[in-house]
Amino acid sequence: MQITHDFSELWKVAASLGAERQTFALSRTSSISAIEAELIRGREVQLDELEIVSGLLAFEGRQILLYIPDQGNRIEEVLSGNREGGKKFHVAHCTTLESMKNSGRFERYIATTDISGTFALSGFDMSMREITGQGKLYVCQNCLNMLNYKQAKVKRCARIIREHFDLNDFFEAFSSCFRFLPVRTKVEPGAAIYAPNWREISDSLRESVKWNCEGCNINLASTRHLLHVHHIDGVKSNNSRSNLKVLCKACHRMAPLHDHIYVSRNEMKAINLLRRGSGVFDGTWDSVFKFSDPALHGALGLAKSQGWEPPEIEFAAPGLTEHLEAAWPRRNIAITLEQPAPTLRGWKLFDISKFVEIHL
Repeated sequence: MQITHDFSELWKVAASLGAERQTFALSRTSSISAIEAELIRGREVQLDELEIVSGLLAFEGRQILLYIPDQGNRIEEVLSGNREGGKKFHVAHCTTLESMKNSGRFERYIATTDISGTFALSGFDMSMREITGQGKLYVCQNCLNMLNYKQAKVKRCARIIREHFDLNDFFEAFSSCFRFLPVRTKVEPGAAIYAPNWREISDSLRESVKWNCEGCNINLASTRHLLHVHHIDGVKSNNSRSNLKVLCKACHRMAPLHDHIYVSRNEMKAINLLRRGSGVFDGTWDSVFKFSDPALHGALGLAKSQGWEPPEIEFAAPGLTEHLEAAWPRRNIAITLEQPAPTLRGWKLFDISKFVEIHL
């Protein structure tokens, strides 16, 4: 529906003030719920209010991180850039949080979905004067270890991973574990500047390749919303064919210079069922790591390090209505993202963190 209105009188007032006209366009927006808005700002919580999903932290079905704003008498060095002196933030229900909970240490924890990497911090100086400001903190190493995130435990490189830890990457990797996809809180300048006819360009290109992913070669004609067009150089206005690549949502998520794409569990399962049917998973570890859900990679890396054979992805186990994300039928062991984990007679079904804990 087109809406017209006469703004001539308003333009006259603007002209009298010396203002210049600027062109603008209305774009589609999405609303967020009250709880999402609160979590973006940061919400004070007690540890027993949190949900644990595959070892990850959640609040009302949404992935969160947890930090303590009070940095005590080290606030000045933290605000000056010394992250080593600050209290660490948490992304998993690690041994540190469990110890604090068991000892009754209920510090002021803030749960947030803000993944900008900058936190509202406070503390005091030598004269007990309160100091506040925005600063960066390190992620907890115990969190990285318990998930074997980016093979932190297997390769004994948690400190290196901590130095280069990116919250955008982390939330993206585990988006399929949660009921609600994250709300983006960090958008790069120019990230949403598409050509006015982008929809036509995208539809025409996807149709020209017969709705096939140019990354994993599956056909998504029946689920076209899961087929994207990726700008290889990251510039949304560069729509030359050499700069465009048709990718399923999962392949798009793994592409360089993408804008952090969150994939739900149902979307990931739909794509991987097509991949399984098309023979994309060829029985090698390379195909498993290239195309399986990134949320599984820490657990899968542990299995590989111990000499296990590659698992079957999206395995149809007799007696279960849903496929298992990764399974070793010969061992009767599987990893599932279903919450709570189902039971299957004669099998051991683990979530991500429990698999790492048991088999490390």
